[in-house]
Amino acid sequence: MCPNSCIAYTGPFNLLETCPKCGSSRYEDATPTEQDESSNSFRRKKPRRKPRKQFYTIPLGPQLQALWRTPEGADRMHYRNRKTEQIVATLHSNGYQLPVLDDVFHGAEYLDAIRAARAGQIRDNDILLMYSIDGAQLYCDKESDCFFSIWVILNLSPDLRYKKKYVLPANFIPGPNKPDHTESFLLPSFRHASALQKEGLMVYDARKQEEITCGLFFCFFTADTVAIPTLNGLVGHTGGSGCRIPCGQ
Repeated sequence: MCPNSCIAYTGPFNLLETCPKCGSSRYEDATPTEQDESSNSFRRKKPRRKPRKQFYTIPLGPQLQALWRTPEGADRMHYRNRKTEQIVATLHSNGYQLPVLDDVFHGAEYLDAIRAARAGQIRDNDILLMYSIDGAQLYCDKESDCFFSIWVILNLSPDLRYKKKYVLPANFIPGPNKPDHTESFLLPSFRHASALQKEGLMVYDARKQEEITCGLFFCFFTADTVAIPTLNGLVGHTGGSGCRIPCGQ
């Protein structure tokens, strides 16, 4: 990444060696020579391209596979299926009215996607995801903004999915500056997730004691008021017409 947090060298920036915004070099200077012990002479050494700064991406697939590896874990991941069956049964027996709304699975768009499973939307083994990004100041009164993002697994019950043990890290973008071209930092995470969507994710369901193929379904992309423009591209709360004013949601 750019040492000033302007861009990540991914996608269209992959082959660049200087930042297109601030002009900073991508790599540190490499040692030009090394001693050849056999001949006791010096020869030209191929430069070792050491980046001046890096950010970190944690692949989603292996983390999801780990959630299924024990019978207890696999049973937790089947919560969505059990809850959905309960909701559908309540709708049929209660005149298509839901007396209590206590989870995301009561949402009309989710239930419509379940009904459209034959069209390739949400299926029984699919994993529902929520992605969230935010920044944090690591040190008081210092330039220390660090941005990080997480995956929340909605297949888990509400009393589990927001606990630290089950919140999966996506990436870490070190400071001290706020990322300028956020999409370039998020690209590795979503390129990996896109591949899993296209090919399916093989997991071992320890409860059924068999391999199954899971699809990924993105439900929500979330952030607080300050960070949400990095995801939706809108002007944010500092604009003359803040994003919450013209939006009807």
